[in-house]
Amino acid sequence: MTMSARVARLRQQSLEAVPSISTERAELITDFYQSDHELLSEPVRRGRAFLYLMEHQTLCINPGELIVGEKGPVPAAAPTFPELCCHSLEDLEILDTRPKTAFKVSPHGKQVYQHKVIPFWQGRSLRELIFNEMTPEWKAAYAAGIFTEFMEQRSPGHTVLDDKIYREGFLDF
Repeated sequence: MTMSARVARLRQQSLEAVPSISTERAELITDFYQSDHELLSEPVRRGRAFLYLMEHQTLCINPGELIVGEKGPVPAAAPTFPELCCHSLEDLEILDTRPKTAFKVSPHGKQVYQHKVIPFWQGRSLRELIFNEMTPEWKAAYAAGIFTEFMEQRSPGHTVLDDKIYREGFLDF
């Protein structure tokens, strides 16, 4: 079976797309939380934040696509989630320059993080709030590299362990 010209063009576009970090979501979620001063329950606030994102995010529909949807405003652009774990400028530099699976970060993106995203989310991210509640023993195990937590490296929904931890439990490791 041969590929149609449309499918071949879309395939080539996908193969040539350069993975990058999009700061659009981080900027929008920061704008929302900076301007939201109502006394709301956290589930309602998060729902309104989601609505705000859906109303303001760029919708990526490329020519010739029949099935549309990208995580970011352009193909291969990955959004960030500062409300979960706010990347530092050092994190962005590592993502931009690492030899395997680099995600390019534009100078504008670094500027946005430096002047807007990081200052607002410092001390507010879910990761920081959780880490502040953890025991010294947990922090020592984490620092020793016994385990990692997902928010540092991935967007929500990613996990590992091929369900062993769920079947056997942490103590069995």
